[in-house]
Amino acid sequence: MSEPKPASGDDLGALIPILGLCGFASTFTMRLIDPLVPTLAVEFGQSVHQIAFLVTAFSGCYALGQPFLGPIADAVGKLRSISTCLVLLGTLSALAAFATDFWMLLALRAVGGVMAGGVIPAAMAAIGDRAPMAERQIMLGRFLVIMIIGQMAGAAFSGVVADHIGWRAVLGTAALLAIGGAALVRLVLKPRPNADRPPLSLSGAIGSYRAVFANPRSKLLYLLVMLEGAMVFGLPPFVAAILHERSGTGSSEAGLAIGAMGLGGLVYGVLTRILVQRVGPRQMMRYGGIAMALGYGLFVIPAPWWSAIGIFLLIGFGFFLLHGTFQAQATELAPTARGSAMALFACFFFMGHATGPLAMGTLLNALGTSGALAVFGVGIGLLGLLTPKLLPPLGSRS
Repeated sequence: MSEPKPASGDDLGALIPILGLCGFASTFTMRLIDPLVPTLAVEFGQSVHQIAFLVTAFSGCYALGQPFLGPIADAVGKLRSISTCLVLLGTLSALAAFATDFWMLLALRAVGGVMAGGVIPAAMAAIGDRAPMAERQIMLGRFLVIMIIGQMAGAAFSGVVADHIGWRAVLGTAALLAIGGAALVRLVLKPRPNADRPPLSLSGAIGSYRAVFANPRSKLLYLLVMLEGAMVFGLPPFVAAILHERSGTGSSEAGLAIGAMGLGGLVYGVLTRILVQRVGPRQMMRYGGIAMALGYGLFVIPAPWWSAIGIFLLIGFGFFLLHGTFQAQATELAPTARGSAMALFACFFFMGHATGPLAMGTLLNALGTSGALAVFGVGIGLLGLLTPKLLPPLGSRS
């Protein structure tokens, strides 16, 4: 497999912060509903489980759009695709701020999920095009640092603003962030000269996906990342309800707890080079699974609401230890069709992301909070421990 031509330091210096800000806008929009579930349930006269379906709709449409968005990004250029999706995402978020009923909000969030799906996978593919494999996981880690702040801010900001101004202001802010990110891409970043782009056609898309699945590692990687998405992101839509039941807290406290997953991601991003060089991808996957399992186990114990901040920081750090290694592997599945490979990676991850809340809701009803958390904790722990044996990272030490 051919290595990309390394980008100059100046190119990467601009690329990482700006694409990171685009990822910030996407993840901010994605995570802002989680702390608002009880608030929106009262606003629209729906149950908590029905409102949690807003998260499933966004994530499911994020996943379903990927098979189309990947070939489009490969054909028209990843930067152009990212900026267009951000403009549309901002427009949909602005319209959602004026939603008058649950079904209108659901439809706008669903279509917004498709547009959000055109940002992060294409951004990671663009980094893969420019950074050699030896530096790629480190560059992706830096990208994640900025992107994760968006995840953290989306949850924490939305809870606080909803309590003091209203949930509509949260969606308005998301719209401004997305359109601002699109403007920066258009004004600052330049497409690669003489890039080899396949034609935008059905046969071209089929050819790209054929190249992806020609790699025997693809199927297993996509299955594992789907399981990861379900077990990590099945819980956040129910955190506000769990904390309210235990401590009588509101959206602000839930947002701070969920946002702490982003703090864990920031720790990972800052330490990525040290972790890759000294710990190695295989051990990072194992430690990631153990950290998440421990976090789920600790959340079983009734405790003051603020203890959830440390618990979700631990879960977030563990998640990125595992997921960061998955991402680096995905960028190398098909160097001639990276946009398509990363789109499929996101597709399967967000299929898990979409089904996770449904599975968690079912387990909460059947087993209660402690039983549901125990099942998810054991599952994610086993995933982290078994993955290095099932899918060892290329060129890593054991």
